[in-house]
Amino acid sequence: MDTYPPEFVIHLQPTLIVTGLTPAEDASQHGASNPAPTSNDTSSPLPPPRPATQQHANSSILEAQKAALLQAMLARNNVSYWDNTKGLAGSLFFVVPEHRSYILPPTRKFLQQTNQQHLFPSSLSPSSPSSPLYPDGLITPLWIKRHREQIPSVFIAIVDLWDRESLVGNGNDGQRGYSDKGPLGVIDPLEREHDIVLAQELLERRKAAQERFVKFAAVIILQRSHMEDPSIEDRLNFVRKSAGLDTKNSFYVFPPSNSQEISEFAVNLQRSQYEGSMNYYKEQVKRHKKKKSNLPATTASVRPIQQQVMGGQQQTHQQQQIQQQQQQQQQGLSVQGWMLRYEFKMGMFSECKQDIDNAVKHYESAYGLLIDMFAVTSTITPGAQGLQARTKRWAEAKVLADCLCLKICKFHLYLDAASTALFYFRRHLIVFKAFSESWKMGDDSFEYWAWLTKQYRVFGDLIDIGTKLGFKLPAPTPGSVVYGSFAGMAEGSKDLNKFSGIGLGNGTTGFGIGPGGDAFIYGGNVGGGRGGGTHGPGAGVNPLLVLQHAGFFYHLAANSSVQRRLRFEIAEEAYLDSNVAPAPSASRPHPPSLQSMNAERAIDHLALTIELLTKSYEQFKRYKAGRMTLFLASEIAGTYYTAGKFEMALKFFERIGKTYRKEGWTLILTSILKWSVQCAKELGYWENVVEYLIEMLSPDMPSTEEKRQSIFDELVSILHSETHTSNTTVHKPLQLFMPQINSFVTCAVQFQKRQTFVSSESKFQVQLSTEGGQGALPKPFRISFIHVEFSDPTLNHRFTDPRPYIQDDVNIPNMTAEVKTKDRTGRSIAWIDCTQCSLQQLGGPDSEDELSRNVWMSDANLDIRPFETKVLEGVIIPGEEQVLKVVKVTLGIVTENWNVALEFPSQDFAQEQEQSSTQHQLMPQQGEPLRRQWLEVSESTVESTPELCFKNLDKGVRHTPALRVIPRESKVEIKSLFKSPAYLDEYFPVKIKVRNGETCPVAMEMDVELQPIDPSIESLDSMVLDPHAAAELSAGGELPVLQILNGIRLSTSSSSLNGAENGKEAIPIGAWAEQVIYIKALEIPTPRTIVCKVRYEISLDKDQKSTWTEKQHSFRVLFIPPFDAEVDYIPQPAQIEEKGIPEEMKNELTPILRSNQVDEKRGTVLVPALMQKEVYLMSTRINNEGPWSVEVKEVKLITASAADVAVGGNAAANGTSVARGLSRSHSISRARDKKKSLQEVGVHVDLIESGVSIVNGQSAQDEGGEGANVQQWRPGNLQTFNQLIEVVATDLELAPEQIDVGFLRIKWRRHEEKEADRAPYVTTIVPLQPLALPKSEVYMTVDLPKFAQVNKPFTARYEVHNPTGKLHELVMTVEPSDGMVYAGTMQTVIKLLPYAAHPIQMSCYPLNAGLVRLPRVKLVVNKRKSASRRGRPALPTPQQGGDSTTQDEVLVKVRGATKTDTARSPTEVVVIFVKPETGLIR
Repeated sequence: MDTYPPEFVIHLQPTLIVTGLTPAEDASQHGASNPAPTSNDTSSPLPPPRPATQQHANSSILEAQKAALLQAMLARNNVSYWDNTKGLAGSLFFVVPEHRSYILPPTRKFLQQTNQQHLFPSSLSPSSPSSPLYPDGLITPLWIKRHREQIPSVFIAIVDLWDRESLVGNGNDGQRGYSDKGPLGVIDPLEREHDIVLAQELLERRKAAQERFVKFAAVIILQRSHMEDPSIEDRLNFVRKSAGLDTKNSFYVFPPSNSQEISEFAVNLQRSQYEGSMNYYKEQVKRHKKKKSNLPATTASVRPIQQQVMGGQQQTHQQQQIQQQQQQQQQGLSVQGWMLRYEFKMGMFSECKQDIDNAVKHYESAYGLLIDMFAVTSTITPGAQGLQARTKRWAEAKVLADCLCLKICKFHLYLDAASTALFYFRRHLIVFKAFSESWKMGDDSFEYWAWLTKQYRVFGDLIDIGTKLGFKLPAPTPGSVVYGSFAGMAEGSKDLNKFSGIGLGNGTTGFGIGPGGDAFIYGGNVGGGRGGGTHGPGAGVNPLLVLQHAGFFYHLAANSSVQRRLRFEIAEEAYLDSNVAPAPSASRPHPPSLQSMNAERAIDHLALTIELLTKSYEQFKRYKAGRMTLFLASEIAGTYYTAGKFEMALKFFERIGKTYRKEGWTLILTSILKWSVQCAKELGYWENVVEYLIEMLSPDMPSTEEKRQSIFDELVSILHSETHTSNTTVHKPLQLFMPQINSFVTCAVQFQKRQTFVSSESKFQVQLSTEGGQGALPKPFRISFIHVEFSDPTLNHRFTDPRPYIQDDVNIPNMTAEVKTKDRTGRSIAWIDCTQCSLQQLGGPDSEDELSRNVWMSDANLDIRPFETKVLEGVIIPGEEQVLKVVKVTLGIVTENWNVALEFPSQDFAQEQEQSSTQHQLMPQQGEPLRRQWLEVSESTVESTPELCFKNLDKGVRHTPALRVIPRESKVEIKSLFKSPAYLDEYFPVKIKVRNGETCPVAMEMDVELQPIDPSIESLDSMVLDPHAAAELSAGGELPVLQILNGIRLSTSSSSLNGAENGKEAIPIGAWAEQVIYIKALEIPTPRTIVCKVRYEISLDKDQKSTWTEKQHSFRVLFIPPFDAEVDYIPQPAQIEEKGIPEEMKNELTPILRSNQVDEKRGTVLVPALMQKEVYLMSTRINNEGPWSVEVKEVKLITASAADVAVGGNAAANGTSVARGLSRSHSISRARDKKKSLQEVGVHVDLIESGVSIVNGQSAQDEGGEGANVQQWRPGNLQTFNQLIEVVATDLELAPEQIDVGFLRIKWRRHEEKEADRAPYVTTIVPLQPLALPKSEVYMTVDLPKFAQVNKPFTARYEVHNPTGKLHELVMTVEPSDGMVYAGTMQTVIKLLPYAAHPIQMSCYPLNAGLVRLPRVKLVVNKRKSASRRGRPALPTPQQGGDSTTQDEVLVKVRGATKTDTARSPTEVVVIFVKPETGLIR
């Protein structure tokens, strides 16, 4: 659309001029608009000026308000080619900002009344000599621009209300300095003077606008100072009334506002003026309609110009044209031209009014008048001469006709009359095509095609813009459009036939263009104009009469551009000299002018065509028209080829070729490949040329025999001819993926069997077939090699043809001869035996993959002949279990300069064969189910040749490029014998028996694997064959952990060892072989899984080719712990604690006053005040949980302190036996529980004395003959052991609540009757329950003699200990006893220092014999505040009741006291055994 004047094609809107919002005005202009008081006014002297800073601040605020308002007014300006919004919903006005001094142009009536018409001549009227239209011009875009930018429909003047503060300083606290009382209040004479000037200005502007019927409105901007002025309303009313403005829609006040309020004010202001704007354009339409009605009749101005011109027969054509132009200029614009002007103006004003119906009506009338003016003889003005071709007025009128047609089509689209819009457009093309013939610019000239290209492109742009802005293309329905030239067209219930709708009077008048370009009128109702129409019996959808999307018209424009280029090239041939126009000739009576040729030479026709095709491609792609997009892409590629841009053309050809190839459009694909070959040749892309030529050899590509022969010869020349231009260099290897292109040969791979055994022979066949008959492949085509690639690279095969291409009779040694035959259709079938292959190496020794270099190779005749099926048979021997697949088959063509590989992957073989339609007598007919077929060859004799025959193997797909390789089923029998359950830590024997069930003796090997319980956790389970040797290595710490035993040779001997001296023994048929393995499981009592694999080698065929066969057997063994231990810790009395203590240390100072001691054994320093010693008696009960008897050699308690020393490497005192006896569970359990060792927490456990065990069993002889030290524990027996231990805590407050005392180390083995079955002794670690340490609290000990006698006094010594770091206050009371009296303090208070002890002595006198309770010493601790531990709050103890702030009394316990149960509650008492008095017992 940019090629036309924008005023003719854009959508017009009402024009609104706003003044007073432009940037800051000059001081002189500001003074002229706001004049200062004259010198005659002496009533009020001029006030002093205001400071410049304050003036500048107010001015900047006011200017910001104006700028924001102007931006809001211009925000909805919409200058576009399409605007279908109606009324107040869309853009209301086209706002034009002007200076405040702007005045409306005076009317012609005003100029005539004031005799000033000579001062303002109309420069755009054809009657004005200064006008560009003088004397016979029609219309100019400048007239539309004038009414769009200079003459508004609404005039809004935005003015400022004068403010005294802009000149006078506010020195009286906001009070007015100069005032006078008036009838309505305070009136400032200076303000009134300025208001009068403002009102007079607005009044003059209102009158000027009223003369032009322009709606006028005034907006007064207030400042912030006005908002506090009480007289502001009076001033505004005075200005409004003086200017004669209405308060409803002519006078507005704009106070200071924010951005949102300014935007709302601008929108409301425009909406309020919209009705006045519509009235203005309505009056303009009436005014021009009246002018039109005042025009004289069209026949009154006709002059016999044509007759005068035709009278001179001797004048030349050019002279006649010059004379006609001069006469027409002297005559001026005709009445028909003035009618066209008025119709156009009424259409424009209706468009500005947004009255689309009336606008299209006036534009259609103007268009009809304009078309009549183009005709040679006018029908509206009889005798009038039409516009002369190639003149200035003719060019202007032609542009106007195109723009009118575009306007009419656009407005019909606004009205949802798509068919009518399309009809007007096509009628425009038809009419001007007829005119072009009369102008000697027919379809044989590039000028016509240039004009047609522009029409299609502009109409496509219109449809594109409309669809982007919401226009919806109508869906064509049958019956909506009728075939025929002038048949009625119905759209819904409304007939839209517009052929006769020129608007010449009635609806029964038709308009047409004759063959010579003459317009004519005919009568009759053809479609009835806008009335009803008829539908004939042949009603249907005509695509030419259905409005389509923009891509359709872009494509028509591109086609017209192509024709334009062709016509221009023909015209260029006539120009021998580009600067001299050729003379008319018989073949070209009207050659184009030199000016038009020069203009056309500047056009890049091919670039223009590509641009239009690209636009069309994008539109069709947008509407998902896949076929059309492919066609357009091919057109773009062809245009690029014509332009010499071969690389771009090749890209487009490859892009569209993929789709046509995939969908099977071979006819189109053939043409694309031909063009691609030409592009690739031009670019020197010979690899692409070879690829395209190979595909063009396919029988699916339709072509003649001559063309196929030329394609074949060209391909052979490129590949094998040394003199070809493509063979100047060695090309890179070319790999073609054949399923993606059409191939001239089909390839398939077939295994004879679906399943085979490992190391067994399996045959396969490679089948190559050419289709399409004898003419599909003109000559035999030789393949250099056929490479069959399997999933196992060790089985790859390669069949080569070492013969040169031009030699056929060369004898190659070891080349297998072909066996040939023919079927009933004449197809040749050839079979080649390629089973005798040799393993050879490909490539150099530096190849990365050694397996891929070694292939099985054989020589064969690889000529591919027309209409032939060639079968190559080979054999493979897979060496392992797998699913063997054919990865691909590669047909190679290798020359000095080329290495071409045609790759056929296996997954597409079945699909290719199903799509193949070629059949022969040995293959299934159509309709039969697909079967797997194998080409068999009968054995040849001396008298007969071998025969070929296809044999159906089984149902299923025809070709199976996969082979399942499985191991041969083993016939051996495997058993496992053992006594379950097994014990942890022992060498558990498992006997594995294997029976040879084969038909021949075989040598067997066995692998045994002990699977871990959890693969993510390291396991210490192991297996051995000799447990005694393993025990010796374990004692020295050299035994590795083995969980897999490989290569155990089985034999029939009774020896259980796997000695190498046994050799490889063949087990006879039916014989049993035995092997005993020993499993040692640790830690976790759960079943273990053992997997046995027995393998052996056996011959399968007469050629003595052996294969390995394997059988697997798995079983589970349950492991349980052999022992379970329970222990009781019994605290011992204080006197036992003093055993071994020197006498001189007993009566020393208080512990807090004692000096520190050094523990030489452990190398630590002991603080007596913090140290605490306890002695416990351990009573341990060990139970044999399993169902089997065991022989126990040793039971030993390993304390935790000794274990820590052994683990730390300091077991010098205990020897290495302690370290070797530790189970991994002892150290790992501590790490898992994040526990510290006893040494780290300052606690030591020592074994003081070990008692004798109570054994309920029998002794047994051990390996060394020391039967006295070995005990047999039967299942369920309970063994009891007593040990006396000492626990020393260096600081009881830092010690944990409970500690691990240690564990029991038991050395044992399973009891067996036979000496040979006895396993070595093993060590089991039995954990013990933890010991709860006494809490850090005040306690009391008692020291008593061993016994007492009746009536003999003795001394009981108590000692109160305070192991805490706090001072305690104790209240002591003594409760009497029934069997004993005492002498001492009855009640006292003891203050006990931290880490101190206090002795208490009591003299007791026994009265009764027996076990007598001593008087109870009761000590109560007053807990006023919770104790702290090393600066930290102490946790509440059970003695404190769980509350750290309680003040309850806590009873001090006596350690070593006897617990007794009374009727009230259990208590702790101290008792002593009292002997009777001597001599009293008789």
